[in-house]
Amino acid sequence: MSDTKKALQEKSEKLAKGLYLMSPDCIRALSVHETVDLIQELRGVVADLQAEVEKL
Repeated sequence: MSDTKKALQEKSEKLAKGLYLMSPDCIRALSVHETVDLIQELRGVVADLQAEVEKL
C-alpha cells in the first residue's frame, strides 16, 4: 500500500472513531470538555486529509 493511501486510511479511521464517540451509538457519553477537545482534534484530522488530497 502506498504511503499516501495508508495515511489517508489512518486519518479516515481516526475521523470515523471520533464521530462514533460523539454518536448516540456510543455507550458512554462524552463530557462537554471531552467533546470540545475531540472536535478540535477531528478538525486537525480533516485539515490533514484535505492537504493530502490537494497533493494528489
